Amino acid sequence: MSNTSVLRTAGQTVALSVTNTSHASVTINDNTNDQVNFASFLNTGAAPVAVQMTNYTPAPAAVFPVDGTSSGGFVLPAGMTTPIVLAVPTSPFYMTAISNSATASIIYVTPINDQS
Repeated sequence: MSNTSVLRTAGQTVALSVTNTSHASVTINDNTNDQVNFASFLNTGAAPVAVQMTNYTPAPAAVFPVDGTSSGGFVLPAGMTTPIVLAVPTSPFYMTAISNSATASIIYVTPINDQS
């Protein structure tokens, strides 16, 4: 028997318009009484976006990692057609994002819960 996780949305989707200046900290929250530890991320823009998440507010400014250093977050590729689901701090969590382009990229973040 295969081991399959059933995922369901657990809150409203938040859209962030991200440029080459770190976006102000935003709250990602669920609308369930379950513990929510996952979120779906989708970057529809033409440039990669670095994301920083924390369980306290405000989240620190997002930065891209440079050679030999880490950013403490992760980078979403440009032009995504399918969202990725990642483990996140228990909701509510707080996040910032930055693009490497002055042209705005829109990213969508949705709290996700494991139903299985």
